[in-house]
Amino acid sequence: MKRIWTIMSAWLALAGTLAAAEGTNQYAKLEKVELTPYQSGLIARAAGMMLEVSHYRQTPFNDAMSRQFFTNYVNLLDYNHMFFLQPDVDEFAARYANRLDDLTKTEDASPALVIYERFKERVKERQEFIDRLLKREFSFDTDEYFEVQRNKLPWPATQAEAEDLWTRRVKHDLLVGRLNKDDPEETLKVVTKRFNRLTKALTGFDSEEVLGIYLDALGNAFDPHTDYMTPSERRNFEIHNIKSELIGIGALLQSEDGYCKIKSLTPGGPAEKSKQLGPNDRIVAVAQGEDGEWVDVVEEKLNNVVEIIRGELGTTVRLEIIPAKSTGSERKTVKLVRDVIQIKDQLPKARLHVVPGPGKAESRLGVITLPQFHDRAADDVAKLVTRLEKEKIDGLVLDLRRNGGGILEQAIRLTGLFIDAGPVVQVKNNEGQQGVLGDSQRGALYEGPLIVLVSHLSASASEIVAAALQDFDRALIIGDHHTHGKGTVQTLVGLEPFMRPDQVKEPGSLKFTVQKFYRIAGGTTQKYGVIPDYTLPSTLDYLELGEVNLPNALEADEISPARYRPMNMAKLHVDKLAAASRERIAKDQDFAYLQEDIELLKKQLEDRRVSLNEEKRLAEKAEAEERREARKAERLARVNNDTNIFEIDLQGVDAGKEMLSLAVLKVKEGDQLASVENKRAKDEVNLDDEDDGEAKDEEADDTVDPHLNETLNILRDYIRLMNGASLASAAPAATPAKSATPIPGTAAQ
Repeated sequence: MKRIWTIMSAWLALAGTLAAAEGTNQYAKLEKVELTPYQSGLIARAAGMMLEVSHYRQTPFNDAMSRQFFTNYVNLLDYNHMFFLQPDVDEFAARYANRLDDLTKTEDASPALVIYERFKERVKERQEFIDRLLKREFSFDTDEYFEVQRNKLPWPATQAEAEDLWTRRVKHDLLVGRLNKDDPEETLKVVTKRFNRLTKALTGFDSEEVLGIYLDALGNAFDPHTDYMTPSERRNFEIHNIKSELIGIGALLQSEDGYCKIKSLTPGGPAEKSKQLGPNDRIVAVAQGEDGEWVDVVEEKLNNVVEIIRGELGTTVRLEIIPAKSTGSERKTVKLVRDVIQIKDQLPKARLHVVPGPGKAESRLGVITLPQFHDRAADDVAKLVTRLEKEKIDGLVLDLRRNGGGILEQAIRLTGLFIDAGPVVQVKNNEGQQGVLGDSQRGALYEGPLIVLVSHLSASASEIVAAALQDFDRALIIGDHHTHGKGTVQTLVGLEPFMRPDQVKEPGSLKFTVQKFYRIAGGTTQKYGVIPDYTLPSTLDYLELGEVNLPNALEADEISPARYRPMNMAKLHVDKLAAASRERIAKDQDFAYLQEDIELLKKQLEDRRVSLNEEKRLAEKAEAEERREARKAERLARVNNDTNIFEIDLQGVDAGKEMLSLAVLKVKEGDQLASVENKRAKDEVNLDDEDDGEAKDEEADDTVDPHLNETLNILRDYIRLMNGASLASAAPAATPAKSATPIPGTAAQ
């Protein structure tokens, strides 16, 4: 599904009206290696053999698995059931549903291409119908609806039913333009381009990509976290899930109208340092070294372009670009030396919240946000904890709400920062062999009050940390009703040993489940995740998120507990902390807004249809806009607390810099964004904004975070209880004052 969703999200987000490039035909074309049917069959057989023998389930690759394999494949191709007809699916089910296991074992992967070819036919038919449809006039005064999410509904039974479905989809897109009061001709151009891009994307898979989707379907029949990776996907997986760095030029790229276009530059990267590249520049050719041959990359897939721009550290790459302001005839050559690029969004950062208390007292509360357990996560968090301790923090929040996991070893080492030596997690393989993994280093880096903040998006390594600290009773766990529930271990194995290099040079890799995680108390995080000590209201509790909603997820079970000694720090305070929190939440305006959002979401989930009646949609839009503006005005009327929040990242810690107030950081970021936006406004017009005003994220401002704010309130109470004070005498949760207490060692500029 990862390939389909990458394309589906990309075509919705891309924008622009530029024409195709000219004048690059003198360059060599990017060399492509297509898999032959024989090679695809070899790879498929190797994958099937490995899964049957080595996957945790130890399930035979039989007819039952074949049926799930087939169902997965047609759903991965057509997730929302918009292209295939039901007779197509029935026909292929009769031919293949009980035979994919046998065909795979005989090195036959032909069903992948046969089914994909029919899918391409249907996509092109839909495009032809849409082309005719967009020449018609539409009325928007009838009580029609469009079912946005229909992956659980049947495929359309007939061509007429499919055309009715796509008529509603086109009307939906055109209505968005009317609601935004866009020029009708521009809306028509945008919608036309949108569907053309979709058709091009869905019909443009090469044999390697088709096989990748096919083998993902096979892997997902065993469990949701088993899939196939092409060589380039494996490299990207290691970059984004393990290393948090890559060797390249430091530019975020996107595909647009056949061009590879620069979306943004990484500060300090080769591209930014060169002063020769900027947002919206278009790359038309790439060459290696000082005198390598130019390769035309116009109309090339983005992943292929990225692959040849990346390279070894210290090597040279040359780019031929069309500058953003050019009409298309101007060309410019830029020479860059590849360097290490840190993916900063995946690195942790720290904040210090200084909250006034009764009299002259104040609470100094640290927050460390860790997006991912990359290969230096524990050391990076240790640096931030040490830096916060220099600020004499009274307590600490470890925010793992958006942390989807990462390297197991890092999760164990990070847990060890907060406990003395001891077990952290247990594992069991498919032969029933069990083991205990733990922290062997005596002593804790931080021994003060600790809260771990989690959500439904906290998964895998995050759940190991939260579960271990909960079992040790070292930390208070706060968050959604439960975390994601991924309690399985995957290994990544190349398929090279299963075939000779002269048969397939790079056959890709298989990522599959080999172990399950168990808590040191004997339970598991698998399927149902970690249940917090105290839960906060959340819209995520009402969405179909988490392992429990994934097909073929491994079941939860238990094993014997490991030997460990609880620290008895958090659980004895939970009842008092929860009672005080519920009292605050009942009076908190942001939680009142959150409860309104929950009720609206529940109504939307009961009826997932979207009205195609303009009058109704305008009324819904006006209501949503009125609600947003009222909230915005109420929030602006509150006392601003930015001057009481200070932030530092790893680069700042390493450089020995002072923490900066959030107000100062926002001014700096605002200046940078203004510069970029001014340039962008001059260089392009965004014609592909689907927002109709009904779904803007008002929580994008990271200061509007009721969950973190209440967690900090709970932390203040927790500190008081641990110090022997009573909550009865505690002052109500205060909104930090406009002027902050001066902080030694920080720069509140």
